[in-house]
Amino acid sequence: MIEVTVSEARERLADLLGKVQHGGEDVTIKKHGKPVAVMISPEAMEYYERLENEELARLGAKAYAEYLADPSKAMTLEDYLSETAAERAAE
Repeated sequence: MIEVTVSEARERLADLLGKVQHGGEDVTIKKHGKPVAVMISPEAMEYYERLENEELARLGAKAYAEYLADPSKAMTLEDYLSETAAERAAE
């Protein structure tokens, strides 16, 4: 992975885009030493979106199975996702 500052990214944009597009590189852009953006290929973005969709489908199926097992414990999707995120953070 390539790391550059915002100023470097501005100066080298065409070169960095070429490295992402043709070289398979990812580029992290930093401001004050902290990452603020990442440049990735469209293929990588599609992959991450597919993973996210699969995870959401898995969570939905789990929630539905739990609902069928005990409808009295039904909760909103927002509450369910918050609870799931809290459980993952505790791991």
